[in-house]
Amino acid sequence: MSVLCQDGVRPSPTMRAVGPHLVLLIVHVLAAATTLGATVAYAVSIALAERHPEHLAFTIRAVRASDRVLAIPAYLVTLVTGVWIAIAANIPFDRFWMAASLVIYAIVLVVGFAVFGPVVRRELVALERGGTADGDYLRLRTYAFLLAWGTVAALVVMFALMIAKPR
Repeated sequence: MSVLCQDGVRPSPTMRAVGPHLVLLIVHVLAAATTLGATVAYAVSIALAERHPEHLAFTIRAVRASDRVLAIPAYLVTLVTGVWIAIAANIPFDRFWMAASLVIYAIVLVVGFAVFGPVVRRELVALERGGTADGDYLRLRTYAFLLAWGTVAALVVMFALMIAKPR
């Protein structure tokens, strides 16, 4: 069975070979951009909500919900498509930029689930218990702030490694 393009022309063997790779690459880049963009937006949203403490608990809950349905799935899609692309293109996993990106990816994933998530849950409890003046809330907010921007920095480094591919 032969596949025709919209203009009725059969795609060349090169186009058939590049097509799936290009689709994977686009999905990979969009997922990575979604992860980074969402992470920055979450940090900024919470910072803005701190100006109006009556909206802060809602904002933190909204960020957590959005993280579960947007940033985390996009982050996982980035890993799957990235590994798929590397295997399909015979890119060795021991190249510096690849290995460093995978290490950073794993650290962000583990810190996100094991540290960041629990900190934000405790932050929300402290906020609802004692408001923005609560000592536990202030300590946890500082920790969450550092984790958020640390995550953004790690994601930017991964972007840079993937783009520059240093030796």
